[in-house]
Amino acid sequence: MVIWRNHKVGSLLLSRISPGYKLSKGYMSATPSKSLRYFVAVAATAVAFTARFLLKSAFDDFAPLLMFTLSIVVSAWYGGLGPGLLATALSLLLGDYFFLEPLYSFFAKNFAERIELLFFLGIGISISVLSQARLSLEAKRQQLLASERDARRAAEDANRLKDEFLSTVSHELRTPLTAINGWAQMLCAGRLNAAQSARALETIVRSARSQNQLINDLLDVSRIVTGKMRLDIAPLKLGSVIKAAVEAVRPAAEAKGIHLSMLLDPAAETLSGDAERLQQVAWNLLSNAIKFAPNGGRVAVRLERVNSHVEIAVADNGKGIKPEFLPYVFDRFRQEDSRTSRQQGGLGLGLAIVRHIVELHGGTVHAASEGLGKGATFTVTLPFAPPARAASPDELRDEAAGWGLTPQNPPSLSGVRVLFVDDEADARELVAMMLAQGGAEVRTAVSAPEALAACDEWRPDILISDIGMPGDDGYTLMRKLRARESERGGHIPAIALTAYGRREDRLRALSVGYESHVPKPIEPVELLAVVASLTSRTGKDEGFTGDLS
Repeated sequence: MVIWRNHKVGSLLLSRISPGYKLSKGYMSATPSKSLRYFVAVAATAVAFTARFLLKSAFDDFAPLLMFTLSIVVSAWYGGLGPGLLATALSLLLGDYFFLEPLYSFFAKNFAERIELLFFLGIGISISVLSQARLSLEAKRQQLLASERDARRAAEDANRLKDEFLSTVSHELRTPLTAINGWAQMLCAGRLNAAQSARALETIVRSARSQNQLINDLLDVSRIVTGKMRLDIAPLKLGSVIKAAVEAVRPAAEAKGIHLSMLLDPAAETLSGDAERLQQVAWNLLSNAIKFAPNGGRVAVRLERVNSHVEIAVADNGKGIKPEFLPYVFDRFRQEDSRTSRQQGGLGLGLAIVRHIVELHGGTVHAASEGLGKGATFTVTLPFAPPARAASPDELRDEAAGWGLTPQNPPSLSGVRVLFVDDEADARELVAMMLAQGGAEVRTAVSAPEALAACDEWRPDILISDIGMPGDDGYTLMRKLRARESERGGHIPAIALTAYGRREDRLRALSVGYESHVPKPIEPVELLAVVASLTSRTGKDEGFTGDLS
């Protein structure tokens, strides 16, 4: 989208242009008005008639219509077909009446003079048609030039936004990395006391989760651009979705002393949708409101039914939105303040993701603000379609997992033999420790051939493998394993634990024989739960004393 600037200069130029000219919308080439073009045709014919009349004695009967040809050329060149034909008609009438025998009469012309008139008429029409073609080509050329200029400006704006976005991405990814790296090095040096160590670990976990959220936003935008974002539609309680989002942002609100309030209409609670994505919508809007609300400010979320749809409104009393930026607030990569001195971080993707998710649900979202310092309100409108049976996100999550697990109450993997395959040494050590703390007996392999050899000499109960590995990748490993007999591990359960988290990656992993696809990073308790579910170890470890948080 092109944003025009220098409006004062443009207005000054417009005021200096003659009223007989109009400017095309896309470019500054002057096009004469219709009345002016026909006036020029009449004036040119009058000048030609006057000149021919004054030079009558010099020309006598020689080429009586030659002078009028010049008026046709001028009229057609300047005005095109219509003025050219007008000049031709006027020239015929004046030349016939004043300069062809018998003078002052339109009748009784001899054959030669009639042929001369027809020849003159043909020349006039030809000149007019050719001039009109020239003007049409010139107009198209000007339009192409204007389109090229607009496209160049749009490309320059897009390139500027891309550069600003890449700079922002670099900053937002490096910020948590700096905290993680710095605190980790201080922990390794052993220079921190117990309280400082606890703070360091808390900061590392918070920074890792922040970076994970940034990466998830980038992946969501990639899915949006390629049209591959999909919804898992199921009955849900929208009130529970909003409550879960509110609880997720409550620590951030309390840290700023922000009063967070909810008003939920029970009549608007039940509908069909993707609970996880709708919770993402509510979380994004609430996080945005808390980010821009002042310390001690207010953020309110309201859910109500309005006729045949439901509305989710999130309002704050923060800095507000400039009126000129409101049309672009949901655009990807756009931020009202993209300077290096901006007070708030972020990639400028959250609201674009919100709009796309809401539109996938058949709804709309819009922003309203009375201006800077007057807060903002974001309103999501969703079609109301009551389901046969409503379920909350917590119920759906518990049903999928089979249990309500917490880091303090993980499933027991005592006696479970796990083979983990990954070419990264740090990943092997970390996952092996997670599994071992859950009670599993763990062996690791660095490649597909080593994993197949381990299956021959040590029969694991379950295989966990990375996908991206040098040589034979995780897909090849699984094809070779599934081609084996049961006695050689051909039918052991398998989990793909990978950083390839797209829907296509999941489908490909399942198609080659993995029972489950788990994207990195993964919480320890989640990993133990997936392993337990595939090995039928759904009991909980009553004697577990490790810390998986």
